Amino acid sequence: MNKYIIAVSLTAALLCSVSPTFAADHLVVYSALDTVDTATKAFTEKTGISVDIVRLSTGELLGKVAAEGDNPQFDVLWVEGSAVMNRLAEQRILKPEPGLADKVDYTELGRRLVPETQAYFPITVSTTAIAVNTKKVGDAQPPKTWTDLENFAGKVAAKDPNFSGPAFQWLAGYFADKGVDAGKEELAKILTNKAISGIPSGGAVNKALITGDAALAIQQDTSIYALIDKKEPVSVVYPSEGVTAIPSSAGIARTSAHEEQARAYIQFLLTKEGEAAMLQAEGGDGFFAPVINGVKGKGARADNTNTWQILDDKVASANEADWKQWFRDQFVP
Repeated sequence: MNKYIIAVSLTAALLCSVSPTFAADHLVVYSALDTVDTATKAFTEKTGISVDIVRLSTGELLGKVAAEGDNPQFDVLWVEGSAVMNRLAEQRILKPEPGLADKVDYTELGRRLVPETQAYFPITVSTTAIAVNTKKVGDAQPPKTWTDLENFAGKVAAKDPNFSGPAFQWLAGYFADKGVDAGKEELAKILTNKAISGIPSGGAVNKALITGDAALAIQQDTSIYALIDKKEPVSVVYPSEGVTAIPSSAGIARTSAHEEQARAYIQFLLTKEGEAAMLQAEGGDGFFAPVINGVKGKGARADNTNTWQILDDKVASANEADWKQWFRDQFVP
């Protein structure tokens, strides 16, 4: 994800058709997703509501939110990962919005991902899978499970969850499936090369996979499909143990002065029109799995047949600091 801020005011040609209440103000949206630009443009064109976008990597964005503390400067926060959003809800940074998604035509998975608190809402979903560089693995049997990665020890790249919401979501899901102690033991046998085991960004993981020392990568599947779309020699493997859902989630600041417009923004994202706009995005995030009925993912994307595991966000957020520190100590140079 690019590490910069884009601040843009998007004003629609149909402004005169919008109610004065909406026309008078603008929203501030913090997001780490490629899809925010096309979705926001479509939202403004439809409603006339002007939006300022603050775009940073997930780690930097969450750091900014932490620094703002009880005085958040955003109206809507939209990032990947539900565990981090749960933490912000528990810290009362995000405001519960019961009823916001009542009329949303969610898929079965999408509806399962809506938290009881209704302080944040799944917008799209992806997961973590195994990216295999078919040229680098040669005649070796590709992995079918996470455990099979032990056969490729030292050649497996991974993102540092200290900088990546999706990577932490994967790590928490891995521990939920394997058990914390067993999961730590297994990862210690897989991620034996610190040069590629604690990479700070998805782009750097892809670079290691294509041009560097990695033959395989523990990587978000949207990024893998983006590589496939570019005709790179990459295939995707969904481990047979199952995969943990990584929803991109949007929530509203408790202190927002534009709550009505913020609700309208999230509700727009949760329509066929909003999801279609996101599919036009450049970058890996546009290869998401839709959570709205009647919307099909783009490119070679295929919903995997594994069980989508739903993370216990409370458990994950309660252990976030400890698990991130453990990963840093073990695998980051």
